[in-house]
Amino acid sequence: MAIKSVPWSESDLSARLCRALDTARDAAELFGVAGYRDADCPENSFLPEKPISETAMLLYAASAANRLPEVSAKIEEVARTIAPHARSSRAALQIALHPALGLDFAFTHILLTKLGFGDPCFDDYVKSCLQSQSSYVHERPPFASLEQRWLESVWTGSALSSGWNVDLLRSALNGPIDILGGLRDDAYAFTHILMYCTDFGNQSCQLPRKRSHVMDDASSLLAKCLDDEDYDLAAEVLLFWPLTGAPWTATASFGFRVLALVEDRVGILPGGTTNTERLRSLSGLDKTRYRLGTGYHTAIVMGILCATSLRLGQAPTTNLAGPLVETRFLERLSCIVDHDRGHWRSPFQNLSDTEQRTLGPLLLDIAIAQQYRKRDFEALREVLALACEYGLAKSPLCRQAAGLLERLAHCSRAINPLG
Repeated sequence: MAIKSVPWSESDLSARLCRALDTARDAAELFGVAGYRDADCPENSFLPEKPISETAMLLYAASAANRLPEVSAKIEEVARTIAPHARSSRAALQIALHPALGLDFAFTHILLTKLGFGDPCFDDYVKSCLQSQSSYVHERPPFASLEQRWLESVWTGSALSSGWNVDLLRSALNGPIDILGGLRDDAYAFTHILMYCTDFGNQSCQLPRKRSHVMDDASSLLAKCLDDEDYDLAAEVLLFWPLTGAPWTATASFGFRVLALVEDRVGILPGGTTNTERLRSLSGLDKTRYRLGTGYHTAIVMGILCATSLRLGQAPTTNLAGPLVETRFLERLSCIVDHDRGHWRSPFQNLSDTEQRTLGPLLLDIAIAQQYRKRDFEALREVLALACEYGLAKSPLCRQAAGLLERLAHCSRAINPLG
């Protein structure tokens, strides 16, 4: 008999979204004028446009849940907080100086206008700058071009421009992307294009390939993120399910559960750049600035995930259901998987035997990611052999690991042809 899915509590999703909106408001107030500078770790630094535009994205996603009074009130509060930054003299000057980047600098203004917090005078100013001869050409990769086409569509209310499909076919979403050894930028392109393709869930998604194939990539990428404790990217990957309307799988619902538990434990879902020892050593405003400067982005992404999950019928499930792997497979795999890494381990161990068996593919992908990270290719071969024995070597990470071992064998022969 099929197990009935139990959706995640709407009140809990709403509370998490409201906390994210509060965090975004605090970051906008603290960094909206001068940005954030981290002398000890310069890569953490950012300009003021970053938290303001990312807060606007959260508001845009949150508008899907404005039927809830508490969310609607927060949206208005935060929108009025960032509106002066969106139309500041700095923003206006940047548009005048760089008209080819006009939509980039008008990003927050455009989303606020769509949400009902417009400024006709500033709107006319942006339009006049975009009519400049200098605004026509700026070289962009497919991912950035898709963002521009989506933003223009939101602003004008018109259909996506004719070049949309061309860029989409050239994008990371038409993959498969290199999950095992690829760059994080590729994964971010994958997740952000999903946001633009669906208009953050406001329209049906036209993917460049089968939804099931994209979901396979998302599932393997999620496994790697959970084991890396990369919760920023994990939350973005989880957007695949509510944005596309795909039923939440056991792997995806478990991933959301892990993120929720970590968030409950530390208050703000930690960013990958937050140094906990340094955070503990700080106090007062310095501590607040560092905590928000390195953590606000992940909080915003978690907020977007909760907002899109608040769409009717899009919530993750609190129970895990799906195809079951054999118990013996899990027992043998658990002898290979690291037992001292990842916040996912504790919630996994607290599952029933049946629910653990639904997560066999997730555990398999985690094992592959771990052996690759350690560069233990013999152990990687053993994991693949075990997966093949049970007929489970089907995921993108399994295929990529097999391809890697084949390339390494060719590399060995090329380096030592007589050996």
